Order: sequence, then structure tokens, then C-alpha cells
Amino acid sequence: MAHVIVIGAGVVGCASAWALTRAGHQVTIVDKNPSVCGGASARNGAQLSYAYGDALASPGLLRHLPAILMRRDPAYRVWLAPDPEFLVWGLRFLRNATASRFRGNTTALLALAARTQALLPDVVETHGLKFDYAASGKMILYPDAAAFAKARHGHALKTSLGIRQDLLTRDEATRLEPALAHYRDSIEGVVWSPDDAAGRPTAFCKGLVDGLEREGGLVTLFGKEVQKLIVTRGRVAGVEFRDHSPLEADAVVLATGHSSGSLRMPWSSIWPVQGYSVTVPATDGAMRTSITDLKRKIVFARLGDQIRIAGNADIGPRPIAFRAKRFDALTAGARAAFSTGFDLSGELGAWSEARPCTPSSQPIIRASGPAGLFLNLGHGTLGWTLSLGAAERLVEVMRTSIR
Repeated sequence: MAHVIVIGAGVVGCASAWALTRAGHQVTIVDKNPSVCGGASARNGAQLSYAYGDALASPGLLRHLPAILMRRDPAYRVWLAPDPEFLVWGLRFLRNATASRFRGNTTALLALAARTQALLPDVVETHGLKFDYAASGKMILYPDAAAFAKARHGHALKTSLGIRQDLLTRDEATRLEPALAHYRDSIEGVVWSPDDAAGRPTAFCKGLVDGLEREGGLVTLFGKEVQKLIVTRGRVAGVEFRDHSPLEADAVVLATGHSSGSLRMPWSSIWPVQGYSVTVPATDGAMRTSITDLKRKIVFARLGDQIRIAGNADIGPRPIAFRAKRFDALTAGARAAFSTGFDLSGELGAWSEARPCTPSSQPIIRASGPAGLFLNLGHGTLGWTLSLGAAERLVEVMRTSIR
């Protein structure tokens, strides 16, 4: 049995701790935040999008790039800056926007998502997790005939991979989800993924970590930031902190977001893509299914008696800073989309963080230098959806290196 330190306690780090514990290792999970799931996972879109693991770089986005650069799209913002690392990341991103690379990247992401979907029920049952989980499906609303025609190509790819997905008219979709009667704009068609789900990542992670502490010997260390790796004869031997005694280990897993202090990946490999969310009370007429408003690039997820509203993809600015105008654009878009279903009149818990995105959208799950260091990061907007599948892949990568 090896002792493995996992740095990062978001959904990917917690899933990594689960998979390593299940494989028989002693695990310590470390995070600079004061509690579990305190970073980009805290209030993400909450959707488990098993059927919509599409890579961000695509031919469609490439065609839309001039409008994005001219700020004609409310969801995207790109700040161009004379930053060599951003230039390299951007060029690599554009290389991944070809049809063949988009298909390959999306197929790989869907495979990881399918493993999360297959593993989740056993994890929930084993640890008795309660996180407002609902396998209520997901609808993507397409505003016009041109957009829906492109959706048919994606639908063909998904169904060829065995994913359940249907194309619906607005009337057909409204019979399944009455909240669409309150959607203000036209809907040319709807892509319906009945097996998609939603749930609170924070409650999932807390329940999972508590269960692993009780039953699997997991050790947690919160509010402590790793300063550097301890390396002995070319191999990782532990980690050092500023205000805590060093920890010895046989291996270290880096499962952090875009900011990892001195341990961060090069920005040309992972770039922060900032998003915003708000969680508000559900009212009469609230949606039960998850909904993606493609016109506004806003997602709506039902979480018990609340609605999580999330959106925006801001690329370029460093360091990350909350921009009130961008948050206001999100809430204005939500109001413009639905006439009822949620209450935005009270005190809004505005939230923003940055997702760590690779140029291909595929996460980095591999060994790194020095020996004994492993990476499980760069999951972008799909960290929640890919978490368990990525953790299983990590254990496979580590199997021959640690005992």
C-alpha cells in the first residue's frame, strides 16, 4: 500500500482520492481552501452532461470567432494581450477547432463521461450520498433552423456512440418539460438527453470525503498550501508547506485548478476560462430538467428547491477578477429567457471562478516529472461530468508506478 498525497479537493481531487482509496492506497488530500470543494467546483453549472461532453474548440466556434472578438456574443469575452503563453495556448486551441480534431476530442470526453455515469450509482449507494441528485435529463434549446441543422450532426455522432438522445419539436419538449411554456423566445428544435443529470458538487464532495475518512482512512488537510515537492534521488518523496510540517509520500497527484502556486502547469497547457453563477429559489413553473439556452449560452439546473444559473466564458484576463457587468449580463439573460420559474429579486450570491481548460478540452491525466508525480487536471467546464471517469483513468496510469 502506497501513501499518495492528492493536492486539490474539488470534484476531481475528491474523485481521485476515492479511486486511490478504492485501489487500496493510503490517501491524504490537501487543499489551500478552508474546506472541501472550495474552488472552481464550488458553484459550477451543476449539470452532469453525459451526452454533451463536447470539446470547446470546434468548427462552429471558429466560424463564430469574429463575432466573439467584436463582442457581439453575450456569453464569450476574449481579451487579447501581448502574452506569449496565451498566444501559444490560443494557437493550440485553434488547431483543435478542425472537424476531425473536434470529433476525436469529443469522443474521448464522452468516453470519460460514460465512465462517470456508470460509476456514480455505486459511489452514491456505498457512501449514502445526498446532494440533490436528479437524473431528470437535459434539454438544449436551438433558436433557429441553421443552429438546429448543425445540432443534427452532433446528434448523429452521439447516437453512433450508443448515447440516448432525441430531436424534439418545441411542443414535444414542452410536454416533457412544462417550464418551456414560459420561455420567451422562439425554439426551432430541442436536443433531449434523457440520461443526463444534475446535483450539488459541494454536497457530493463533502459526503464522499466524510465517508472516506470514516471507512477508508482518508486524511484531510485544509487551509494549507503546498509550497514545493520534496524530491529525493529524482523521485517525489513528499511535499512541503509554509506553515505545516512536511508530509512524506510515495506519490503526489496534482488535481488543482488553474492556480497551483509554484506547482502550476505552464499556462500554454492550461488556461483559465472564467464563468459566473447564481443559485436562487425555485418558484412556480420552475424547470425540473436541466436546460441549456444555446442562444444565450446559459444553463439552468434544478437543485432541490433552488435553481442554479450559470454561464459566460471569459478568456484572456489574468489574474482572475470578479466583473460585475459580466455577472449582470448573466442575470439579465436569465430574466430575458424565462418569465417565471426562479426568483432573482432577493440578495444574489454572485459567484465567479475560472475553469482550467486545455486547448483540446481533454484533461491531462498522466505521469509527470519527477518520478512519482501524476497529473489529473484541465477538465475545463466538464470537471463534474468527467470526475469519476478521470479518477479511474488516473489509477490505471499510476498502477505500474506505485504499489
